[in-house]
Formats: sequence, C-alpha cells, structure tokens
Amino acid sequence: MNKLKSLCFVFVCGLLTVGYAQEKEEAEEKDLGTQEVTVIKSYSPSLSDVFKIKESPQISDSLTGSKKAVDYSIFSVPVISTFVPSKGSARKLQPKAPKLQYNSRAFLGFGGYNRLLAEYGTYWEIDRRQQVSWLLQLNPTFKDVPGSLLDSRQAHYLLDVSHRYATNKRNSFSQINFRQHQQSFYGLRSPFSDPVIDQNIAPEQQLNYLSVNTQWQWYDLVIKEVQLKTYFTSDSFSTSELEVQLNSKFQLDVGAITLGFNPEFNYLSTSFDQAFYTQQPYDYSAGLGKLRLFASKTRGKFKFKFGALGVYAFGDEFEENNLFVYPDVNLSYQPNKGNFAPFLRVRGQLRQNGFRKFTHLNPYTAPGTALQTSDLPLEIRLGTRSKFAAGWEFTWNAVYESNRQTPLYRSVGFDTQNQDFIPYRYGNAFEVFYNELTSLGVEAKLSAAFKNGGQLSLSATYLDFEAPEDNFLVTNLPQLTLDFSGTIKLTPKIYTQWNVVHRGDRTNTYRDVFLGQDLNNAPFLEEQLAAYTQLDAKIIYQLNDRWEFEISGTNLLDEPLYQWANYQVYGQTLLMGVRYNFDLNF
Repeated sequence: MNKLKSLCFVFVCGLLTVGYAQEKEEAEEKDLGTQEVTVIKSYSPSLSDVFKIKESPQISDSLTGSKKAVDYSIFSVPVISTFVPSKGSARKLQPKAPKLQYNSRAFLGFGGYNRLLAEYGTYWEIDRRQQVSWLLQLNPTFKDVPGSLLDSRQAHYLLDVSHRYATNKRNSFSQINFRQHQQSFYGLRSPFSDPVIDQNIAPEQQLNYLSVNTQWQWYDLVIKEVQLKTYFTSDSFSTSELEVQLNSKFQLDVGAITLGFNPEFNYLSTSFDQAFYTQQPYDYSAGLGKLRLFASKTRGKFKFKFGALGVYAFGDEFEENNLFVYPDVNLSYQPNKGNFAPFLRVRGQLRQNGFRKFTHLNPYTAPGTALQTSDLPLEIRLGTRSKFAAGWEFTWNAVYESNRQTPLYRSVGFDTQNQDFIPYRYGNAFEVFYNELTSLGVEAKLSAAFKNGGQLSLSATYLDFEAPEDNFLVTNLPQLTLDFSGTIKLTPKIYTQWNVVHRGDRTNTYRDVFLGQDLNNAPFLEEQLAAYTQLDAKIIYQLNDRWEFEISGTNLLDEPLYQWANYQVYGQTLLMGVRYNFDLNF
C-alpha cells in the first residue's frame, strides 16, 4: 500500500512540473525581444587548403544549444579465446626469373637452289641516352632458275648502321644503309637464233643503293622535326642517281588548335649512259620546293586538319608551268559510345619518279628509261574505322585518285641492231611510259594485336582504271591485290610467321620483232598475265635464351609466279638455319 501511494505522489509531481514548464516557455515566447542572428557562409574547399590543419568550426547560433560533455570509462572483461591457429607456414612468393637479354645475334641457314642466308646484328647501348646498332646480311642463291635460258643466279647484300640519341627534350636518329641486288636480264621471250649472241652476252645487272638519313625531333620548341634523306643509286651500266630530301615541321599550339608550317625541298638528278631509243647520253634533273600550311585539332570527338600544299617546281620538264597548289584536308569523328568512326581525306601532290623507285618495284627496268614527275591534283578517301574487340581494328574506305602522269611498265622491243650486245635490249627489260589515269575503287584492312606479342594484318584493294583515250590498255596494274601477314605464338617456345601476296590478272604489251625495224615505231602486241599467289612462311623454335632453330619456305604453293612477263621465279624453296644470341662487350 505504501508503494502505491509513493508512485501516485511521484506521478502527480511530474505532471505539475511539466505544466509549469510549458507556462514558463509560453511566457518567454510572448516577449522574445530583439535578438541577433549570425549566418555563417558555407565552406568552399580549394587546392590551397589541402595541407592546412583541420579544425572544427565554432558555430555561434542562439537557436543551437551547447553540447554536453560525455564522460565514459573503458573496463576490460576477461574472455576465454577459442581460436586455434592452423598448423603450417606462410607461402613464400617466388619471383619469376627475368628473361636474359643479349645485345647480339647471328644466324646461318642453307636452303634449296644452293641458297645461303647469313646474318649478324648488334644493338649496343653506349649509355642510357645513346644506342648504336648494325646489321650485316648475305643472301646469295648459287643455282639458276629452272627453265631460264641465261644466267639467273641472284644475290642480296645489306649493311646497315644506325645511331640514336634521346633525352627528355629532343630525339635524333641517324642511319647509313647500303644494299646491293645482283641479278640478270634472263627473261627472254624466245631463245637466240644467232649463236654469236649467246657467246657474247653478259646479262648480269648489279644495283647499288646507298642512303644516308638523319632525323631530329624536339618536344618543347616551335620547330618539331627536321629530316634529311639522301640516296645514291648506281648500276652495272654507268647509271648514277642522286636524291636529296629535306623536310621540316613547325607547330604552334593556340588553345586547342595547332598551326602547322612545313617547308620541304626535294631534288633529283639522274644520269644514264644512253637513252634506250636514241642511244645517246641522257641526263635528267628536277627539284621541288614545297610549303604546307594547315590548322588542325586532334582532341575531342571531332578532329580536323584544314590546309593547302604549294609547290614550286624547277628543272627540265617545268619550263612553262612551275607553280602548283593542292588541298590538304583530314576530317574524322569519334563518338563517345560506339566504334563507328567516319573519316575523310582530301589531298593532292606532285610526286617525283626516279630510277631508284622504279627498280624497287621492278628490278628489270631498263637503264635509260624516261623520267617524269607525276601530278596528282586530287586524292580522296572516304570511309570508317572501327574497333569491334580488344586489339582488333577494321578500316575501309572508297578511293578516288586522279593522276595526270601515271607511270606504267611495258616490255621493250628486241633490238636487232644491237652490235654491242647490251643485255637489256633483247625484249627482256621494261620501260616506263606515262599516261593520264583515274582510279576508283575500295580499300579495306583488318588488323589485330594479341597480348602474347602476336599480330596479323589483312588488306585488300580493288581499283578500276579509266583513261581519256578509248581502248587504252593499263599495263601491269592488277585490279585486285591482297596482302595477308601475321605472327602467331603457338606455344611459349614455338611461333610462326607468314606472308601471303595475291595479284590479279594483268595485261602486258610488247613490241613486235622484225628485221630492220625502228624500235620507237614498232607496233605493240598484247599478252595476258594470269593472277598469282605467293606464300612465304617460317616456324621458329626457341630451345633456350641463346639458341633458336628456324625453318622457312618461299613460294610454298610452287606457282610459276610470272609477276613480270617472261621472268619465272624460283619454285618451292625450304631453308633451315640456327640463330645464336650472345653478348658483345666493348
């Protein structure tokens, strides 16, 4: 009973206390009076506040009550642990042994048709900024091509020395390259009817290519690059050719726009012992002074380059018109989502043609052939680029090219008045002639790069050619070309490489043969050259870090491969060799 009375008394006292508090608060609200309110602006952080000592802001607000201090103490409670550690020891990480690197390598191989392949190369780091490398290659074949009527043995020799210097401000690369290609004009249309020619003809041709190049790049200057290239070409028939190319790049960034100023200078001087038709000494020289101006933007979704190329030409063939202007426009769009990136390229150029370039494409070009500069007023490529998987890229585009002087090959005539037994005047060489030509077609390329270092590339081109003259024959230019190459690592120690080249049907023309003919006026006859496919491949087995074994094959499909009329090539050829990696100390 006493407990019940006590509880009632506490409850009544509580009600009286609450009622008194409400009355007091209402009385205070009725007479608030004038009060001051301080508003503090929200804190805006900046980079300068990163290293400041953080502190709690002091808020002065009459509506906010003061914080009450909380006193607490920590006391321990004994707990019985039931954790039992697992028996054993922690696993130790074993670092993977780094792969040994060697600065030199040597290769020696032997193959069919008595072929020898020997290589030696060294990459030497002088210090962390400079590197020097050199490569020596010997690749002779001591046996004739089956079915050839003349000596058809071939040999290739290469010597290359280069130097690189790199810092965080500039980079330079210099190179001296010498290459020699030994061959012969063995592509006869029929055997000689006169045994005297067989006894006196020496069909060997030796092409020598010497180049000295240097390239300098700067990262923080207005001038970005200067490049000097010089080429000297000679052969067994007293031909000499000098090429000089000097290019430079100036760039200035103005906001997101890059302004470019690229002056260039090209000079070509060729001397033949005799022209093919006049049999008189033939000299040719021409020079091009170029200036390329453009404004470009390479960041963002939409990238562009608007510019123009001006060319001042001088030399033997530019007596009347020597000033040319061409467009130089690149447009592309890359959306944030999706892999469909369209692009447009419009440009023109004045391209020099020399004996060196012609023999790179066709080594059986006759010395003394005519030289002219190609005028391409308009080249258009419109297409798209897309990446549909990691490392995979596909590009295709439509092509339009207009060339007022397109170089074309055709067989030379049989000179019955050749009393000096000059070996390339028996219908077994090619001359170059020029004609206006328009090309319209499609180009496509698929490329891929794999994580293990493998890669592949497949490109295809189909072009349709048109000329102003009716019934004009486009000689030795296939409409369809395919190129497929790649490297695949089959196992950690075995990888393979291949290269497939396909060229479609072509038409070749040659002059008819009759006694007492004028070579320059002899009529032309036509012949069709069938399409061909050449497959070259190799398999490399890495025994260890030092030794590698290689098996390579050329023309594995064993086709006759008449890339050029009457010039049959070697059949299926296998070569086996070994490569040794080593360190060369200096």
